[in-house]
Amino acid sequence: MQKIMPYRWLALATIAAAVPLSGCVALLGAGAGAGAVTYVENGGVANYYAYYPVSVARASQATQAAFSQVGIQYQGMIQKTPSEVMIEGSDAKAQRVKVNITSMATDVSKVNIRVGTFGDKTVSLDFQRALASQLGMQPTAQAPASVTPPAAPAPAAPAPQEQQTIPLQ
Repeated sequence: MQKIMPYRWLALATIAAAVPLSGCVALLGAGAGAGAVTYVENGGVANYYAYYPVSVARASQATQAAFSQVGIQYQGMIQKTPSEVMIEGSDAKAQRVKVNITSMATDVSKVNIRVGTFGDKTVSLDFQRALASQLGMQPTAQAPASVTPPAAPAPAAPAPQEQQTIPLQ
């Protein structure tokens, strides 16, 4: 007999409690139980990141190649700041995939991936392995001790009566 994990008991108890209820309340209870199981099985709301000793430009190029290697369809890239890039795609389950690449120093980038609403550990780790393969190096879980984030450039003063553009977030 298969052992039922403790968090699955939560889902079963929620469904059992919802049975005597009617209509929408029962569906909401069952949905909450299923959501709790998904949340726990995927490691909670999770972003998975690693540090690579490369520039943001090189990490961006390798990310696009890693996307195709793990079956993520590339959808576009946004330059958020001079030291931060966001690359978007979707996986085979039509989950949104967001990769944020942030410069921590001249040649150190933090690569952070988020898959779907709650995160998907399997897809995230597959992506990080593919990225490491594309770059030909292993990432680290912590930034090097001597790394400090680069100073943000001072924003330019807007010209009088000129509209400012706000990047999409």
